[in-house]
Amino acid sequence: MNETKIISQKTVLKTKLFNVKKLKLILSTGSKRTHYIAERIPIVSVLPITDDYEVYLVNQYRYLLGKVMLEAVAGHVEENETPLAAAKRELKEETGITAVQWEELARTETAASAFRSKVHTFLAKGLEMGKQEPIEGEDITVVKISLKDALEKVVNGEINHSATMIGIFLLDKLRREQKL
Repeated sequence: MNETKIISQKTVLKTKLFNVKKLKLILSTGSKRTHYIAERIPIVSVLPITDDYEVYLVNQYRYLLGKVMLEAVAGHVEENETPLAAAKRELKEETGITAVQWEELARTETAASAFRSKVHTFLAKGLEMGKQEPIEGEDITVVKISLKDALEKVVNGEINHSATMIGIFLLDKLRREQKL
């Protein structure tokens, strides 16, 4: 398979959460093309789970979609922050939960054509409940749900946030393999 080659790239918009780049490409056919991509800073998705296979998710209004979404704890990796540190910070802010045991379950590319976004999905165990510390403007409700019910909500479409769906499927697989 022949590859498309990037011959130049220039950032045309830089924001706190993403950058837009203009690329000049040579396609495998030899023709040239200009292409724009948006690169989002890395994201973490956290699935805290109890010994009884109950998962903590969050409900929050997503204005871009115009609805409340049931999803995993999530947030951006800040500059000079590791994905694990971001996962711990987001879990504490959004739910008040801290965890003793952490495992990165997956690194997912959420798109690969016009958008680039990497999600680090973490499992958190050995949970200790505390007080939520949401950032200004976040209106988050913590929801405790059995893994079985969460899986059912994924299958019937009630949970349709991609990183959350992937995380719940991974948790179910680990549970079935007795690795959770």
